[in-house]
Amino acid sequence: MRRIILLIALLVLLAGCAKRPPIGPLGGIHIHADYEVYIDGTPVDFAKREYMVKAQYVHIEGMDGDVIHVHATGVTIGEFFRTLGMKLTDECFKMGKKYCTDEQKTLKFYVNGEPNDLYGDYLIGDKDKLLISYGPVDENVSAQIASVTEKARTESGSGRTMKLG
Repeated sequence: MRRIILLIALLVLLAGCAKRPPIGPLGGIHIHADYEVYIDGTPVDFAKREYMVKAQYVHIEGMDGDVIHVHATGVTIGEFFRTLGMKLTDECFKMGKKYCTDEQKTLKFYVNGEPNDLYGDYLIGDKDKLLISYGPVDENVSAQIASVTEKARTESGSGRTMKLG
């Protein structure tokens, strides 16, 4: 019986690992994506020192909380938030407190203005415009979508990068 439980645990672990693509070598790419996170209609301010350059392969830098810098292939938005001590799933966004979908409020994820059901599994693409929004089920997020900057368009190809320190 114990062997069966261990086998099931191993299979569950392997299934979870197979779901996440491997992160490629550092410097394999250098791309940028714009993003915003809204909680109950209020934008989260990521332009704080505590969020800057937490990992070399994916980070925000230069006190600019609007642009994600990606320096390796296979990096998901979920991995980016993990480096900040946060978590994004299809049901919850956790940043200290958990914001989970329920009868009154819902978590929404948009890529380039379109709803996307990959949430934390979404591979960050060059010049993507990403929105994570938690709020009333019937909330119109068009103004939130429009608030996502286009800074990544000018950042991509610039070669700007900061060292982890």
